[in-house]
Amino acid sequence: MTGLPLSAYQADDRSAVKEIQARNALIVSCMRRAGFSAFTGDGLQAAQPPDNATALPAGAWGYLGAQAAATLGFHPPKRTQPRPNPAPAGSGEAYDGARVDCDRQAAERIGSPPAAGSQLVGRLFDESMKATAEDARVVAATRQWSACMTTAGFGATTPEELSQRYQATPEVTPAELAAARADADCTAGTNLAGLWFAVLAGYQRQLIDRNAEALAARKEAVRAQDAKLTELVAGAGGGS
Repeated sequence: MTGLPLSAYQADDRSAVKEIQARNALIVSCMRRAGFSAFTGDGLQAAQPPDNATALPAGAWGYLGAQAAATLGFHPPKRTQPRPNPAPAGSGEAYDGARVDCDRQAAERIGSPPAAGSQLVGRLFDESMKATAEDARVVAATRQWSACMTTAGFGATTPEELSQRYQATPEVTPAELAAARADADCTAGTNLAGLWFAVLAGYQRQLIDRNAEALAARKEAVRAQDAKLTELVAGAGGGS
């Protein structure tokens, strides 16, 4: 998804990590100025990519990757959430008040690009996905995928139907792994994913052409926000 045309108008996972780093640096600096010199970041979010960075390579396009299919099935990889540092000894009302104020100041310093641009990109993504699902080429390829899956012993009309069937269980089962492997094989054999992403990219390019001016402004806003985050991280909050 990150290589699709419309993705150029969104902040990426790298920027998401940078925003967390900037927020943490601002809060630590603020808390120390407030008199809590030992503050190192209790309860702050770890600077790691959002959960979508470990999303499964499975969707309406089928399943990409036999290795992932053989080990994950249709369940996303489990993450171990880092444990936050405890609050310093003797913290109380003054500490809590400073922490709330520092959180607010950090949010104000970081800001965000105008919401209208994000909403536009989201709407265009939705439109492109809907057009792709209804495209005759994709419909035909999905039927071929379905026939392949039926032959393999895992009848399903669409890839989403198949994945939802197994995601309802709490843990991965041998049957699920077998279904995921068959999904990966049928996806490759019918070229469903290759066609699906090519069609989706085509619709997105059309939408970009129709909304060029607004998207150009959105892209500049995302670029400016990323530059701001870089500056905040490099300056460890700017000390102010």
